[in-house]
Amino acid sequence: MNPRRILIRSTNWLGDAVMTMPAVQRLKQAHPQARIAVLTEPKLADLWRLHPDVAEVIARERSDCPLCLLRNERELRRGQFDAAVIFPNSWRSALSVWLARVPRRVGFRGHGRAWMLTDAMEESGDYATRPVMPVREIRKLGAGKPALVTFRHHVHRHLELVARLGADPTPCEPKLDVGAVKEDEFPAPTDKPLLALSVGAEYGPAKRWPLERFVAVAKAIAESQGVRWILIGGPKDAALAGEAAQKIGSDTATNLAGQTTLGGLCRLLARCRLLLTNDSGPMHLAAAVGTPTVTIFGSTEPALTGPSVTLGSRHVILRHQPPCSPCFLRECPIDFRCMTAVGVEEAVEAVRATFR
Repeated sequence: MNPRRILIRSTNWLGDAVMTMPAVQRLKQAHPQARIAVLTEPKLADLWRLHPDVAEVIARERSDCPLCLLRNERELRRGQFDAAVIFPNSWRSALSVWLARVPRRVGFRGHGRAWMLTDAMEESGDYATRPVMPVREIRKLGAGKPALVTFRHHVHRHLELVARLGADPTPCEPKLDVGAVKEDEFPAPTDKPLLALSVGAEYGPAKRWPLERFVAVAKAIAESQGVRWILIGGPKDAALAGEAAQKIGSDTATNLAGQTTLGGLCRLLARCRLLLTNDSGPMHLAAAVGTPTVTIFGSTEPALTGPSVTLGSRHVILRHQPPCSPCFLRECPIDFRCMTAVGVEEAVEAVRATFR
């Protein structure tokens, strides 16, 4: 099969979308003549416009209105797509492509949607967010040993889908072209070398290293290295980032959380020498623009959603794994030991080593 037009149904979260980009790149390598379009929610449209292998971005809000759904899919039908790859596992994402009458529809089965796919694939349990012990055992912590759970990075999951269309399943680094982003979309100061700091995490507080520890690391690095910290994130992170910037000090920290476009955030991260972060969407963005990361992991699993499949010297993971980690919970049911085990000095040394 040599498709001329390929539709990609994007995932709906920032980090997840970045983790699908290696699959899009391999798909373009396999079919260089094909025109690739991405169907996405509007909040991620600017991200996909920066991808060099994407020719068209179709931004659609989710809607429960049947008439709206039918109208949207009639418009999709005019795209005359030969094949579609559906990265999300939802029933709705498969329905939209089925209604568009795309001849070949590739996705994982489940959620009662296999009948809407021409290539319904079985998904490995290694890609699932499976806690190592149930919450009742976490609360006892000592009543039993955690089960041995294996994980495989989500990049491999997405590559399995595009391999069905002839793409090479070998992982590669995601890529974004930030050159077209205008200067006024990332109003960063230029008085000192820039380091980025992301203190938030969308999923919940269990993924957030204590704020005072981020502040302590930032102060120590600023005193010894003469850098400026740029606090980044979305609108929901603005208050927390503002508190951190105030505690670090206005002479060495600037809060831009919620003040940049998504494209501007990509360009800003490309200008920074490093990102210190929780497991978050900005972590994946930094990796995609080639910026090294130092990431604190606790409740989640870097083998599943780390900044890179191979990590290498550009990315450092700080993690002390107690028996209950990963739990994938939004809030810790006990004493937050997975995060508090990561000390300030450890993070300072990791930043210094990566920043050199």
